[in-house]
Amino acid sequence: MKTINLFIALLITSAIFSCKKDSGTQEIISIPNGDFELWDTMQALLLWHTNSCPACDPPFETYIVQEVTEAYSGQFAAKLIYNNVYSSYSNNKFSISSHPTNLTGYVKSVIAPGDTALIHIDLFQGNNIVDTGNWYEISSTSDYKKIEIPISQKSSSADSAFISIVGGKKQNTVLYVDHFEFVKTTK
Repeated sequence: MKTINLFIALLITSAIFSCKKDSGTQEIISIPNGDFELWDTMQALLLWHTNSCPACDPPFETYIVQEVTEAYSGQFAAKLIYNNVYSSYSNNKFSISSHPTNLTGYVKSVIAPGDTALIHIDLFQGNNIVDTGNWYEISSTSDYKKIEIPISQKSSSADSAFISIVGGKKQNTVLYVDHFEFVKTTK
């Protein structure tokens, strides 16, 4: 009887462990200055194209993509604010070695009622957009939270990526971003 019980226990244990799904492997695809650590002496974000102008001096705030020490990782993060005139944005287009599954990063925010901040991703093969991803922030988050933005998988290859971050269109909306990277999950 003990032999039969042991055999049944082994069968059940084997069945339980054989049902585990293989989560696959993950490849990290770096994003140039994706950790928002590189700023020039004029406090402009390097390797990203922004509409911020820290050195400008018109009658409204033009330093709308700001270097801040409230970072999730490293020393710095980027803070995108609305200046009562136009939305802040930051774009980065760069080569990639393979087609990512999603973009991960960390954000925190103060979102004015009815406003939206967003992150948009385009993947290119040559000059053609082959896949995209979008993330929308509509509520405030006082602490950094991890976001994972799925990217469509219509194409199996991509040679470059474009990331656009837009900080909102209403007074008092603030978006903090840090530690962006692409992840490619394979099964």
